[in-house]
Amino acid sequence: FFSLRSHRFIICLLLLISNYFGFANSMGMSTAVVCMVNSSLTFDKFEGKVNEKSCAVSHNGSTGHQFAIPGTMNWSPSQQSLLLSARFYGSCLTVAFSGTVADRMGPDHVLTAVLLLSSALTLITPLLSYANYHLLLISRFVMGGVESFHQPSINCLAAQWFPLEDKAIAASIFTSGYQFAGGLSSLFAASLCRSSLLGGWPSIFYVFGGTTCLFTAFWVLFGTGAPASNRWVNERERRLLSERTKKKVLKGARQTPLSRILLSSPVHSIVLCNFAFSFSTTLMQAFLPLFLRELGLPIETIGWYTLTPFFAQIAGKTVIGPLVSFFSGRNIISLTTATKMSQSLGSFGASIALILLSILPSCSNPHISFTILVIYGLVYSGATCGYYTSMLSISPENMGTLTSLSAISRIVASVASTTIVNALTETGSPYKWNLIFASAAVIQSIGGLHFLIFGTSK
Repeated sequence: FFSLRSHRFIICLLLLISNYFGFANSMGMSTAVVCMVNSSLTFDKFEGKVNEKSCAVSHNGSTGHQFAIPGTMNWSPSQQSLLLSARFYGSCLTVAFSGTVADRMGPDHVLTAVLLLSSALTLITPLLSYANYHLLLISRFVMGGVESFHQPSINCLAAQWFPLEDKAIAASIFTSGYQFAGGLSSLFAASLCRSSLLGGWPSIFYVFGGTTCLFTAFWVLFGTGAPASNRWVNERERRLLSERTKKKVLKGARQTPLSRILLSSPVHSIVLCNFAFSFSTTLMQAFLPLFLRELGLPIETIGWYTLTPFFAQIAGKTVIGPLVSFFSGRNIISLTTATKMSQSLGSFGASIALILLSILPSCSNPHISFTILVIYGLVYSGATCGYYTSMLSISPENMGTLTSLSAISRIVASVASTTIVNALTETGSPYKWNLIFASAAVIQSIGGLHFLIFGTSK
């Protein structure tokens, strides 16, 4: 597997980069909005009491009640929150049939279209921002609809390219693209915000959109939906993949009834865990910069802190993924036991970290959030070798259906979390972040307990 002569390893790396660009384009707005908005004007105009509840912003050794990030957009806190939420609402329109489209049209073709559309929408974001807030809001809504096709395409490709014994370690690698996007995109965006390149924050969207378009050319050249149709695969690897992947699909010649899938307890565990982790991921992707800003941290620090949990997840995966493959591959423990252990670490560990995040950081002690975010990222990575590996393993011939169910739960979780944040922002509650992180912790515990009882990789 770990060889440049192994094209499935090349495909794994391409899927990693695809995940990065797919989510970096969506998430660039999370950091950019902190720079786009003239926060001092916005808070004085729309939220007169916010300066009394929020922390003073530290910048170059000085502090002041200014939320001192230059910007030209006079968007209220609720408008900012809605802008960050729009893509999740847009996904609701397409998520139900995204898996079916990936199956029927070919996941490689669908992935190409997703990358190109995402690139185009990202490139025109500065133009729409200056033109009209509502046009920008619509574009984010459309990006969400496009984004819902991304994950089903990735999962369908993974089911065709990676045999059972490679699934856990391959998933650990290519899903790291999400963490690179969550971390590096925020750091890059924060750096570009402070630069004079192309006017500062607009350069975020030009750079992200342009590099996505460039990568798409590499994907078209080297990626295909199945090993049999890929000209870069050598004959030995082609035979190996044909024996270890297609054979499993052929055994399922009689389609599993949808009712049996919907009534399956292991499927319920996958859907519930996916809901829990999507709920938390949405908070970290879309709203962590705003949370850190309200703790009084400057934009440079926000960029580094936002990177922290995602890079910690990559570090955790580099340990957990190989361990699961080693112990299950040598029959020391079953793959089901390994996935349950990994999921327990992810669910219960993340729950504890979220509780700490809800009660410990404050205006006088904002930097403790860094340590908590490191712990959160390390334990969160267990989910990849938990419920996600289970989803890739239990029914390859029904991957499109399973992916659609998983995607629906992800969108519902994203909408739920953003709705909660929007509602609490509207109320102006000083305890909104305590309530948000505590609710995420409870949901994580419920998902982990259900998988511990009903989860399987068979």
